[in-house]
Amino acid sequence: MQNDKARAEISWRHRYSFAIGAIALALLAGLFFFTREPAPEVDKRVKSPIDILPLLMIPEVYDIKGYPAASERAFSRFLSRDNNHARFTQLKRFLRANRVEQVVSPYELLRQGSDWQDLDEPAFAIPPKKLWWGIVNTLRVIEREIVPRIGPVSVLSGWRTPTYNRKAGGSRGSKHLHFCGLDIVPQKPFSRAQLVPVLRDMHKRSGREWQMGLGIYRGIRFHVDTCGYRRW
Repeated sequence: MQNDKARAEISWRHRYSFAIGAIALALLAGLFFFTREPAPEVDKRVKSPIDILPLLMIPEVYDIKGYPAASERAFSRFLSRDNNHARFTQLKRFLRANRVEQVVSPYELLRQGSDWQDLDEPAFAIPPKKLWWGIVNTLRVIEREIVPRIGPVSVLSGWRTPTYNRKAGGSRGSKHLHFCGLDIVPQKPFSRAQLVPVLRDMHKRSGREWQMGLGIYRGIRFHVDTCGYRRW
């Protein structure tokens, strides 16, 4: 009799545990169903490095080949202002639609320059939509002509506002104003003596086809755009 009672109590506990488990599964299923996003919006849930990096561990400014560059942490702060996050999301979608979003980190395209601190100007700026097409071919040139020759690159200066460009002493016809030109440096170790012949040969072979502008500055910093065939 006592054994029967014990077995009944164990059986009751099993049924109770099973019922609790079933309720929990049902609640989880309901939560998933009502909070899941449609398939076309899956890309919204994909986190960029900017979202997942421990930003507090990243300095506001770091050195890229001897030039100061605003970091992901500074960019995260920039995104929190006004509607910058929404505009940057739209720009990333545009780059993705044209298959150039992985050539460089998209946020680097918005670095105005390496002298923003001296000029007392924002480190980042987002160009208006009407200019976005200007950067597509420039990124394709980097992907198809530059990276195969010298490896990945980092962007020091992308789009500039007219105010920034004026303070920096840029030309009135600067391609940075049209979101067509980029100032970049190779990530791999290159000396100027090694880099310059490679870039000049590339421009000689492919520059006219791409309507490529190539400017080589001091050190290993150089400019590339696709707004007119020329070299300086």
